[in-house]
Amino acid sequence: MTNQVNVTIWGATGFAGGELLRILARHPFMKVAGCISRSRAGTPVGAVHPHLRHVYGDMNFISPEDGADVRADLSFLALPHRASAEEAKRRLEAEQKVVDLSADFRLHDADNYKRWYGVEHPCSELLGEAVYGLPELHRAEMASARLISGVGCNATASITALLPFARAGLIADARIECRVGSSEGGAGGDEGSMHSLRSRTLRVVSPFVHRHMSELIQELHVPEESITMGITAVELVRGIQCLAHIRLNKKVREADIWKLYRASWSGEPFVSYTPARPAHFRIPDPRFVIGSNRVLTGFALAEDGERVIAASAIDNLMKGAAGSAVQSANIMFGIDESAGLEMMPLYPA
Repeated sequence: MTNQVNVTIWGATGFAGGELLRILARHPFMKVAGCISRSRAGTPVGAVHPHLRHVYGDMNFISPEDGADVRADLSFLALPHRASAEEAKRRLEAEQKVVDLSADFRLHDADNYKRWYGVEHPCSELLGEAVYGLPELHRAEMASARLISGVGCNATASITALLPFARAGLIADARIECRVGSSEGGAGGDEGSMHSLRSRTLRVVSPFVHRHMSELIQELHVPEESITMGITAVELVRGIQCLAHIRLNKKVREADIWKLYRASWSGEPFVSYTPARPAHFRIPDPRFVIGSNRVLTGFALAEDGERVIAASAIDNLMKGAAGSAVQSANIMFGIDESAGLEMMPLYPA
C-alpha cells in the first residue's frame, strides 16, 4: 500500500507521543492529522516538544472531543491504562485501526490483566482480537489486524534476550536484570524522579518481580516460577540493558548458541547481534542503539557450558514503545515495516 495514512496521536504530550511525532515527521506514507491532549489543548505542539517546533510549527494540541471528529485511518494511543482501552473501543467503532501503546491489550486474559495491573479490564471483549505488538513474534497476524497492543519496554528487552533459548527449550530458569534509564518512568515522573534524587544512583526499583514479566510468560511460554525480573535505575536518560542469567537444562557449546541466534534473527530488519570480539563489545550496550528502533543482542557462555548470560540492548522509547508501534502499524497497512524507521543510532550518546 502506498496511499497516505492519516494518523491521530492520543496522549501526544508524553515521551512516547513525542517519539511518535518525531518518527512520523519523516514517514513517507503517514501524516499526523491530529495531536490530542486534554490538558494541553490549544497549546502549540512545539511548546511541549521544542525539538519538533520546526516540523509542527502550525499545529496545536486539540481536545479529545475535537480529536473524535478528525478523519483518520489510524489512531496511536499513548494514554494511561484503562483510559486507553476505552478510547480504543471508540476508535474501532469509528472504523479506525488502533495501535495502543499502553498495557491494556498486551495480555490475552482479563483475569491475568487484573492480577498484574490491579483493576478490572474495561473492554475485555476486545482482548481476543488484539495482537501483541512485537513484529518479530507476530508479523503474520499483524497484517490483518485492526487492533495491535503496545509492548512493555522491559518485556521487549527481555523477550529479545531470551528468545533463541526459549525456542530451543533450553531454559531451566532465568534471573533477569534490566538496567534502565530515567525516561522509562514517563514524562510525568514522581518525587523519586527529581534529578537531585535520581542522578548518580544505582537504585533497585524491583528486585524480583515486575509486571512486564507477564508479557514474557505469555509470549515465550516459560513457567512463572522459573524466572525473576529485577529493575535497576542507572545513570541514563534513554536505554535498557537486559542481562538474563540463564541456567540451561543441558550443556551446550558456543557454536550451538550462534546457530540459535542465526535461526532466530536471520532476516529481521531491526535485530542484530554483537560480535565475539572485541570482548568489551560482547555484551550489548544501549549506547549503540539510542535514537533508533534497533535491538542489539548477545551472550556469554560459562566455561561449564551450563550457564549463559543472554543480553539485549534497546532504546526504551523506540523499540520499547514508539518504534515498535510504528513498525507494527506499517505491517498493519501493508507498508514496508522499515518505513520511517531508518534512522541510525546516535553515537556517542
